[in-house]
Amino acid sequence: MKYAFIDYENIHSLDNINLNKYEKIYLFLGAQQQSITLSEKFNDQIVIHLITIKDVAKNNLDFHLAYFLGKFDQEVDKNIHFDVISKDKGYQGICDYIQNQKNARNCQLLTLDKSTADKQPESVKEEKEIALQQNAEKYAELYKKVLKNISTKNLPSKLETLSNHIRSQTDLKHQDPDLSSVIIDKVIAKLKEETFIQINNNTIIYTKVESLFDIYLSYLLKKQKNKRPTKLSSLKNDIASKLNLKKMNEVDKIIDLLRANNIILNTQAEKVQYK
Repeated sequence: MKYAFIDYENIHSLDNINLNKYEKIYLFLGAQQQSITLSEKFNDQIVIHLITIKDVAKNNLDFHLAYFLGKFDQEVDKNIHFDVISKDKGYQGICDYIQNQKNARNCQLLTLDKSTADKQPESVKEEKEIALQQNAEKYAELYKKVLKNISTKNLPSKLETLSNHIRSQTDLKHQDPDLSSVIIDKVIAKLKEETFIQINNNTIIYTKVESLFDIYLSYLLKKQKNKRPTKLSSLKNDIASKLNLKKMNEVDKIIDLLRANNIILNTQAEKVQYK
């Protein structure tokens, strides 16, 4: 039988921890931590006790965890093993102390490096990867809708800016930072895969004509008909301005798509008619 004492302030994630093997789990949260993330599904019941540290102070959580280790070492059966889970190797001293008492208990520090992390079954890893990919696809679609409401001139132009913009414009800003960063990387990969964007030396290039068309169409349909461009030349200028297009053939492709989608009815003459 095992108890886990988890320094969540230090590790920020419960990934790669086989929680099912613990009879009880004591999860220590720092004063500034508002939530925890469980990315794994559990078929069996697990018992998690949350210990929230109220005050911000240096090593405050460490002292609380050490207190609980000593308390339970005195109270529970010595056959119960203790696992302290943290990247802070300072806990090794108290684990050694507990193990070297006359009436000793097995107490070990798991730092979650490659040699000590619990290996997850391949099926669990595959399920997590599928869930992450599904989340990425969902957020990619949400973010493309966000882009339609933004002038091309104001679109993120750098990779870091794009990552921050995806986070700020979706509910990823409320999720665990480490998990959301993984999802954001997959969202960007999805946008690249769909040729929605290209990345050149950390610079974002929005290349897909259909994507630019969607952005302009959303902008155009929000305008009252009497305020839309009425001449072909002014429509082309408006497209070039809003989408920041320099080449006339790119503007012409947007015109062709407007015609193909029956948004405009006549582009042969100078006068433009809207459906």
